[in-house]
Amino acid sequence: MIAAILFISMSTMAFAQQDGGKKTHKTPEEKARKLTNVLEKKLSLTADQKSKIYAISLDGMKQMQKNRVEGQKPDRTGMKAELEKRDSQIIALLNDNQRKAYQEWKTEKLKSMKEHGKKRGKDGAEKA
Repeated sequence: MIAAILFISMSTMAFAQQDGGKKTHKTPEEKARKLTNVLEKKLSLTADQKSKIYAISLDGMKQMQKNRVEGQKPDRTGMKAELEKRDSQIIALLNDNQRKAYQEWKTEKLKSMKEHGKKRGKDGAEKA
């Protein structure tokens, strides 16, 4: 009886870990929609701005996906160039107050990403 309970609990834990270890990749459409929604809330975008920012984001996300080759490290220079291009296109759509809020949001996001990387041991320092 104990062996049966142990077997069932072990198989349940193994099954639960199978899905938990996989990282699901969002589609470019999902990523663009998420970014647009965040910016809409942070910047009080108009409907026209929202639709244009979604189109810019979607195009950028698709381009980044094309540049990513499975099993290889991403081309950081290409990704950076694409981000800068998308960033300049978004900034061109914003008014002065929105630009200021956008820059603050980007700064905060970058800070958050760096802190998250340090917590995970990805701060670039060699571990002993």
